[in-house]
Parts: sequence; structure tokens; C-alpha cells
Amino acid sequence: MPRGKRILITGGAGFIGSHLCERLVSDNEVVIYDLFRRNALKYSSVATHPSVRQVHGDVMDLPSLMRATEGCQIVVHCAAIAGIYSVVKSRVATLEVNMLGTYHALQAAGQAGVKRFVQFSTSEVYGPFIHKGHEGDVCTIGPTHEARWAYAASKLASEHLAFAYGTDRGFDVTVVRPFNVYGDRQIGEGAIQRLVLRALANQPIVLYGDGTQIRSWCFIEDFVDGLMAILDNNKVGDEVFNLGDPQGTTTNLELARMIKRLTGSSSEIVFQPHPGPEVEVRVPSVEKARDRLGFVPRFSLEEGILKTIEWYRAHCHELPA
Repeated sequence: MPRGKRILITGGAGFIGSHLCERLVSDNEVVIYDLFRRNALKYSSVATHPSVRQVHGDVMDLPSLMRATEGCQIVVHCAAIAGIYSVVKSRVATLEVNMLGTYHALQAAGQAGVKRFVQFSTSEVYGPFIHKGHEGDVCTIGPTHEARWAYAASKLASEHLAFAYGTDRGFDVTVVRPFNVYGDRQIGEGAIQRLVLRALANQPIVLYGDGTQIRSWCFIEDFVDGLMAILDNNKVGDEVFNLGDPQGTTTNLELARMIKRLTGSSSEIVFQPHPGPEVEVRVPSVEKARDRLGFVPRFSLEEGILKTIEWYRAHCHELPA
């Protein structure tokens, strides 16, 4: 774990950022830079921690971001417009925030003399079908007229921008490609979140297509283990890492059935046509993360979902509609 550092997390009040903040605060000062629209931090154990400084700010506001980054040695850039439904609502905002926001974060990091920059990308850069995809595989993005792929394009462009900027400005860049992370405090878009909340309410669980799409699900605590391993390793600059859990692989239908069983729900599973292009298979290779970082997920899919259900059962009455 880094110690004695000032670490900026853009989007740090979100699902992943808030969990990362919890891991870092015991030995570091953490600056949370966020618009707080999806405020998972308030449900965490560190929302009022003396080592956490919360800054209400937009990554599109470069002067504000530069002020927040002053004195930081590490930047973890999580802030983005993410989630397929949010992306489809506005491709323009997605492209602007994800690309220009990354450019601003990199400018701020360069100005502040930051030494480490962790850039969040996405498994979407592998396209509609990837089985045991390796970091060095060719990235495949769907047709440009399909709104879904604007997100992948913005994230892939941001990877290139981060590596180029890091090389020119002399700081290490590590890119993380998350694969279907889920868990407690996911209050934005998320398939498991949606399925669990509907199951707890005994409402119909909607699956698109025939439910045979395949995903690998990674519990949040395992994912943050991987992030911490990256931050603790000074020899992984200018590299890309998949972080996910191939052993958490299942079809969407089997996932829904598991959630029904674990919640004791009477929900009916119903099928609807998918409103846009679909990803049929998405399974990562995490061999590189295992070999270089010692990354080995600890939670089985059922264990992670049980922990997730427990949290939503306790908090569903206070979550935003």
C-alpha cells in the first residue's frame, strides 16, 4: 500500500472510488474530486474521515481540477460517463467528458508533478465478443453509428492520450480495464444491482434476448485488491491490466436464477428484445495481473452476491429512485 502520499481520486465518491478510498485512508491523505451525483461515499465508513478531503468539482473544469491536484503524488482517474443507458442518452457528453476530462486530469497531473497516474478504461474496448482476452489483443469497437460504442471509443482514445501524455511529461501511467465489477454501494447503473433490487421487491426481472449472454463478474473487494496491488508496485508503469474474475463466469439467465434463489424472491423472469447491440461473450484473461501483481480473486460469485444482497436489503429504502 502507498504510505504518506496525497492521492487524488477523480470520481472518488462513486462505487469503485469510495471502496478504494476506504483502503487508502489509514496511511494516506485522499482527495475526492467529484460532482457527487452518484454519491456512494456517504454510505462508506470514511465519509467524515479526517484524512479525506471532498472537493465538489467537474473534470471539465480545468482550473478547479488543477487546484485539487496540487501537492498530489498519485492520481487515480475514475471519473467518466459510464453505463450503457447513460451513454446512449448522450454520446456528445460521453465523448466530451471521457476524452476531454481525461485530458484535463492529465494536464493537472503534469502541472502538479504527479509521479503515478492510473487511468480507468473498460472491457468494452474488446468489442462484442471476447473470450479470455489478453491485454495485448487487438481492440475491436462496433460500428460508429451505434451509440453503445461511443463509450468504448472514448475510453480507448483516453488510453492512448494517457500513455502519450505520461511519456511527454515524465510520469508513469497504468491503465486498468475492469470486467463487470459489482458489489455493495453500486448506486449507478449495474446489472446485478438492478436484478437484486427487483428480486428484493418481488418485481419482474427483465432479461434481454434469451439470457444466454455470458459475463465474468468480479466482486468489488477483489477488484480493489487489484488496484491496491497496482498502487503498491512501482514497476508497472506504462502497462495495461485486465482486472476481473474468470471464475465468476455465468450466463445472464443463470445469474438471475441465482439471485432469485439467494433472495428467496417470487419474481418472474421475463425476456425482452434488446434495445441495441449486445455483447454476447465477455471473459477476461487475468494471467498478467496474476503474474505481475499477485492478483487472485478471493470471492466466489455466490459469496459476492450474498454480500451484495445483504447491503441492498439494508439500504434499498434510502437509495435514489
